[in-house]
Amino acid sequence: MRAGLPPVTFALLVILVAMYLLQLFAEAAVGMNLAYGFGLSVAGMLKGHLWQFFTYQLLHGGPFHLMLNLLMFLFLGAEVERAIGPRHFLTLYVLSGVLGGLGWLMLIYPYEGICIGASAAIFGLLSAFAVLYPQREVTLLLFLVFPVTLKAWVLAVALGAVQLLFTISPNVGGIAYSAHLAGAIAGFVYTAAIFRPDWIRAWRGRWDARRRAAEARRGAEEKDRVDRLLDKIARDGMHTLTPSERQFLEEASRRRFRR
Repeated sequence: MRAGLPPVTFALLVILVAMYLLQLFAEAAVGMNLAYGFGLSVAGMLKGHLWQFFTYQLLHGGPFHLMLNLLMFLFLGAEVERAIGPRHFLTLYVLSGVLGGLGWLMLIYPYEGICIGASAAIFGLLSAFAVLYPQREVTLLLFLVFPVTLKAWVLAVALGAVQLLFTISPNVGGIAYSAHLAGAIAGFVYTAAIFRPDWIRAWRGRWDARRRAAEARRGAEEKDRVDRLLDKIARDGMHTLTPSERQFLEEASRRRFRR
């Protein structure tokens, strides 16, 4: 029945297809575009329609939009769900979609627009896949024609860089690149924090080491300048100090006493 797909992956796949069919039916039967009520928008948020953070992920702008997302979802979803389990998988998927939508809103506000699609959540899955299987080789069709094989982490970084480039470009519109980028970041942080705590500890260790090194460097530079100013006072007298030099000595003295 599920064609070997894990339960949440299968359920989401069915929901995405069913919602697109519902979109088509609503448009054909009563001329209703569901995106206006259930897509994510600034106007909706100002009215308190918080459900749009969830419903926008279920809608799509056309068959190509849907098929592209379904292909990525089928490739990534089953692998990630089997690795992290259905509970974490659903949390990751929904959280990436919600935070992706929030990222899009923050950049588009106060201008109007409507965001729909599962792409932010799927970019979250891509980041999760790269965290879980960084060295796994992935083959994709560049421009749907040329096969290119990349390691998973390289693919995630490359696609993330593309989304960032398009997000900051003033001449690119029509696609919620900022939602993709925010979803990818959310997926990365969630997966790394829970399933790669050694990464977090390593990064924290490197950050602390750099901070201590910077503090030691600033301390050495301050001590060197204090010594030069003290030599100047001994040689030429206190009155030869400039106002900025006096202020520096006073601040350095206060810092030393606080320690």
